[in-house]
Amino acid sequence: MNKFLMLLILSLFTVSSCRSDVDYIIKTQYTYTNSTSSRIALIFYDPSGMVIRAIVINPQQSKVENLSDDGPKTGIVKPFASNNAVVAKVLVKFDDVNKCLTYTNNQGLLSYENYDNYNPSMLNNSENSLVFDIGTEELNSAQDCN
Repeated sequence: MNKFLMLLILSLFTVSSCRSDVDYIIKTQYTYTNSTSSRIALIFYDPSGMVIRAIVINPQQSKVENLSDDGPKTGIVKPFASNNAVVAKVLVKFDDVNKCLTYTNNQGLLSYENYDNYNPSMLNNSENSLVFDIGTEELNSAQDCN
């Protein structure tokens, strides 16, 4: 009986000491604004080229994504990090004019440092809001879609 009780106590101690409680949650709100006159689609691809998902934004409208992640006490959740899949490429398609703009390797939408209101001091906060305005500059950089 004493051996059983000792094993039970050791088991409980081991289980409780291996808990993976999260110390901190960081939150980031991403707002994607379409300030063009064309409907746009943001199409997300994984490293193998498979479409993960798409977001459609009508002209002069916005879409908001709220992301959270456990981790350090402060910081910014990476864009599109809520999916288990890794986003390797984002295609911005301007539907009305059949023009496309592609972002890879931390370009454009793939890195929070490229967002319009990003400031390095945001890394000291646990809650942040970032905005990416898709407008004339992006439309003028777009190429004909293949």
